[in-house]
Amino acid sequence: MKKKIIIIIVAAVVVIAAAAVVCMNLFGGSHTGIDNEPEAKVTGESNVLVAYFSWSGNGQQMARWIAEETGGDLFRIVPAESYGEDYNACADRAKEELDNEIRPELSEHIDAAVMAQYDVIYLGFPVWWYDLPMPVWTFLEEYDLSGKTVVPFFSHNGSSSGANSLNRVAELAKDATVLTKDALSLRGSAVADSEAEVKAWAADFKEEN
Repeated sequence: MKKKIIIIIVAAVVVIAAAAVVCMNLFGGSHTGIDNEPEAKVTGESNVLVAYFSWSGNGQQMARWIAEETGGDLFRIVPAESYGEDYNACADRAKEELDNEIRPELSEHIDAAVMAQYDVIYLGFPVWWYDLPMPVWTFLEEYDLSGKTVVPFFSHNGSSSGANSLNRVAELAKDATVLTKDALSLRGSAVADSEAEVKAWAADFKEEN
């Protein structure tokens, strides 16, 4: 009887662990949320904008390297209601928002006249639930991106192709040229050691365009 109970307990633990792994793969796999603070206000003095949404800090780090390499203005997509530090709570909210197409309100915005100055927008995000995080939906739908070039970069925990996120960017960035084939994809756990790779990617793209 005891042996049977032990087997059941072990099986339950395995199932729970497997479910956790699946959840991390679907969501993008991070750990603890960083702050919800914006970057300095953008000015439009550059023709390049590096806009990003980041919960764990991976996208933030990638964005800052890209801004350093390109000289672009840095803008953080900040939800008015923070996703907090807890992974599970963040994942649950992200799933509910995606399932119901809830566009979270943002606390930071770019003036239309300033946005008009940018020709190229590097757009960063994590892959959440095989798709684009809903705050990025809000961002893309807020602005007229006609004639601009949008270059995605993202972190993931298994969805190296971006799953549906790149198609979503192309769908939402109406009348912009979205370079999905040039997107930079990095596993979240590798971001910290990828400065050279990120800057080389940004430099190569800058030279080609």
